[in-house]
Amino acid sequence: MTIYTVDITRQWQLRLDTEYQHRTEGDHLILWTHGISILTTVYSYSGNKDRQMLLANLSAKAQSKQQEVIQEVSEDLVRFGYLQPEEVRPGWTRLALHAFTMAEFSCLQTSIYLDRVEDLQKGLIIWRDLKHTQVEF
Repeated sequence: MTIYTVDITRQWQLRLDTEYQHRTEGDHLILWTHGISILTTVYSYSGNKDRQMLLANLSAKAQSKQQEVIQEVSEDLVRFGYLQPEEVRPGWTRLALHAFTMAEFSCLQTSIYLDRVEDLQKGLIIWRDLKHTQVEF
């Protein structure tokens, strides 16, 4: 299988199993292929205290809306995501996976929009296969 690597910043990379078209809009990188769209944004913060505050705020927001939450810790990354159905237009709803991957000093927000619920596993793989590299200054 061919893996396509997309550099979002010097620290963050997406690894995809198919080629995606892409464009930038302001600070956002937007990628899309048939049935799946991905919007990425990188945020910086000053350390673990800010990361914990971000995690608490995201968790409270998801709980208040009673959304299904996914939270994982692996190596130096904290992953927090929630699922949200979104009505695009009357009669057409897609599933959004709003995923936040938090490193020590930055967070990559990856919103993955799925036209078919059956593609949720593919969206989760995209999120879990993100790569973060500490950049030495």
